[in-house]
This record gives sequence, structure tokens and C-alpha cells, in this order.
Amino acid sequence: MSKKIETSSEEIDEKRYRHFMILLYEDTESYSFNDVLFDLKGSFKNYAYIKHLPEDNEKKEHIHFILSLDNTRTISSLSKRVGVPENFFQPIKSLRASCRYLTHQDNEEKTHYDLTDVIVSKSFARKFYASFDDLKTEEDVIEDIYLYIDSLGNLNYREAVKSLIVFVNSQAYDTIYKRYRYEFQDYLRDTIADNFERTKLT
Repeated sequence: MSKKIETSSEEIDEKRYRHFMILLYEDTESYSFNDVLFDLKGSFKNYAYIKHLPEDNEKKEHIHFILSLDNTRTISSLSKRVGVPENFFQPIKSLRASCRYLTHQDNEEKTHYDLTDVIVSKSFARKFYASFDDLKTEEDVIEDIYLYIDSLGNLNYREAVKSLIVFVNSQAYDTIYKRYRYEFQDYLRDTIADNFERTKLT
């Protein structure tokens, strides 16, 4: 019979995680909200956050800030680094579920928010938007790509292609884009040419 191993509270506190949800309040004396937000956005590359209005059991507006790290850290070390008390940190078990929680996508009883209400870092955008891949049909994605191409008319073809690739990857649209790659490229080429001709005439 194997012997049960006891785990002390110190050992539990020293567990390391890669993903965290941080609860922030603009009106607090525990830390400087503006300084903390500025530091989080400037020092870490993978994040997404949103401001939520208070629900029935909450007293004031608050920010849910998802921080995704390349390497694991303990809550205590991250708390000291960021300058926010440990009780405002929560380790994330499911990154997908946490991303969806920012808009209350799967919480019918809570106020729902639009994806455009979420501020997402460029390097985290692909992972974040992939968490909502069930919300759009293939037709929706195709329409999004065409609309984005329409917005690129003031660029030359090379710059437009680069911009389109960044957009497709950041939105996790690459699978569908590859399926219709030649159609999109032809449309982009025509769009750039049409805008060039219009510019010459004005």
C-alpha cells in the first residue's frame, strides 16, 4: 500500500503556471492602476483585457486581464513583479475558456460584450480569436477577408500582401485563406490596380 504524501500550503503556493487572470480596479489604493496597466502592456507580449460593468453581486467596474507567459512563474513572484496583491491573481486552467469569459460568451446570465471591446496584443491575437472559432461560418470568414482587402487600396501590392498575411494569421483565418488563396490574391491585385487608376484620374 502506497503512503499518502502530504502537501504543505507553502508547496501549493509555489506552484508555477503559464497563464493568469488578473483582476484590476481603476479605483483602488492597493496599487496605481495606470502604472500597472502601462507596465503589463509594455513588459509582456501576450495579453488580452476588457473592462466589465458590475454584475448583480459586484460593486464596481473592473478589468479582467489575461496574461500568457512563455515560461512558468509562481503567483507570488508575478505579484511582486507587477505590484498587485496575490489575491488579485488566478491561475488559468483553460486559456480558451478564459478568453471567452472576457466577452461572457458562455455565460448567459451575465452581460455580454463584443469582441471589439477586448484589447488584444498583436502576438496574442491569433490564439485569442481562435477561441471564438465557433462563432463564424466559412462564409463569414471569406467576407471578412474580402472586406479587409477592400481596405488595402491605398497600399502598393507588396505592402498590401504583407498586411493581408498579418491579418489572416492574427484572426486564425489561415486555413480558409489557403483554400481560396488564388481567388483572394486575384481580388487583391484587381483592387490595387483599380485604386491606382482612380488616383491617376483625380
